Amino acid sequence: MDCLVALDGVLYLSVGFFIAYFLALSVYRIHLSPISQFPGPKLAAWTFWYEFYFDVYLQGKYAWKIQGLHRKYGPIVRINPEELHIDDAGFYDKIYTGNRRTNKWHWSAKMFGQVGSTKTAAVGTTDHDMHRLRRAALNPFFSKQSVGHLEDTIQLSIDRLCFRLACFADSGMPVNLSDAFTAVSGDVISSYTFGKSYNLVEQDGFAPEWRKLMLVCLHVFPLTYLTRWLQDLSRNTHLMKQFGWAYVVLTSIPQALVAFFHPLSRALFELRNGISNQVDTIKKIDSNFKSQSRSTIFHGLLYSSLPESEKGTLRLTDEGLTIIGAGTVTTAHTLAVIFFHLLSEPKIFSKLQEELTSASQRKTTLHWDHLSNLPYLSAIVSEGLRLSFGVSHRLQRISPHVPLQYKDWTIPAGVPVSMTQMFIMQDPSIFPRPKEFIPERWLEPRHRGDQFRDYGFPEPRLAKKFLVPFSRGLRACLGVNLAYAEIFLTIGTLMRPGGLGFELFETDTTDMETVHDFFNPSPRLDSQGLRVRVKRSEARSG
Repeated sequence: MDCLVALDGVLYLSVGFFIAYFLALSVYRIHLSPISQFPGPKLAAWTFWYEFYFDVYLQGKYAWKIQGLHRKYGPIVRINPEELHIDDAGFYDKIYTGNRRTNKWHWSAKMFGQVGSTKTAAVGTTDHDMHRLRRAALNPFFSKQSVGHLEDTIQLSIDRLCFRLACFADSGMPVNLSDAFTAVSGDVISSYTFGKSYNLVEQDGFAPEWRKLMLVCLHVFPLTYLTRWLQDLSRNTHLMKQFGWAYVVLTSIPQALVAFFHPLSRALFELRNGISNQVDTIKKIDSNFKSQSRSTIFHGLLYSSLPESEKGTLRLTDEGLTIIGAGTVTTAHTLAVIFFHLLSEPKIFSKLQEELTSASQRKTTLHWDHLSNLPYLSAIVSEGLRLSFGVSHRLQRISPHVPLQYKDWTIPAGVPVSMTQMFIMQDPSIFPRPKEFIPERWLEPRHRGDQFRDYGFPEPRLAKKFLVPFSRGLRACLGVNLAYAEIFLTIGTLMRPGGLGFELFETDTTDMETVHDFFNPSPRLDSQGLRVRVKRSEARSG
């Protein structure tokens, strides 16, 4: 009897403690928080479940809800208990800067399946100094000079793609270019970073499971392995952010059991285990990699000045996996957007053909440096990057020691602040007719043509200030040079005069329009991507 009374007392005490904690937390968040004075809905200030509803239940819709909040509350809005969001392109360089210490918010880093600030890849590292250390070891491999030295490797993967596409010429069979571009991007990044191509382009249908793997299972261990319903509901990134503890749980479950519930995870395990094996193999080989004509990223990291604590197999595996994911999805999506518009708009396609024809007459082989100096092709690439966004999710940054001043608002040090680059690049005050694919906006006014005179396009120099698909600052995209090389070389190869022709197959603007934010941009959920029929050169069609 005494035990029951004691148990009741513990139960009542626990319930009372929970209620008191809940009330105290509510009062703090709404009235006492350092950002309690900032405008925004009280429900968002009170609980993260507000964001959960839009991003998990409604499947990646909070970005557009935030847009609506700005229309109601103004250019700065509190969007959850700890974060502020700003809708003012002029403030972008103040947040995404290389001139002060900048941390990543631990809550958003959970989207990458990371726990803590010391056991993670560079992309998810929260601490400024640790990120700088890890990033410095990677930077040399992705410099413009390094990418240029390995252009032949990139071109080889693209040539293989071209050969495979030629096999479908005049067959009438539809080809999924979204799968093909994801495959060639996977081959490029694996060859470039690990010294061995995955040969995805050679697989049936251009390895469609690879694109699913990159889109659905991009992160280290998504919670959504456990049920198909949850996978379809959240595309895993937002759920991982809300329930980061799931990473710890899932990494303790045997791989065979997880693969039983979610067969697609088997491919992720094979990818991850392959990277781990490569790291272990390099560690066991007692050789001087500097004497080799070529080394992998792992050679560079293992023999770098990084402390030994940064050279563990688990950490380097996470680093390699995130490089593969980041180097595949965004580049493939940009190529799909560009090719869709080229095939949809014959006038643009014709202008590109004229420029490539003229360039080919001057150069037998068009290398990256030649292609990147072609004005109209460069304009097409810029417009494709603008409409493909890089990532669709807001990117949070923290100034840990210095308050930020936005107009009359002082943002306390340590507060996560974010902007959404997708909406900056669709701002009609900077990019008139923002949803239209108009490469001429990137040309000098005298080269645009009379029909664009009244469109109100700003000078290209000003527009480029707000072209931010790779973000900016110390945490900007690592692979920007590799992405540019791959995009220019792919267009230059597949659209070259006398090459293959393409026509759209059951693909429209809804297959390219971003309507879901799963960190990466996503069209309608039943979209199959960019599909085409391939033709011989004499039957080339825009």
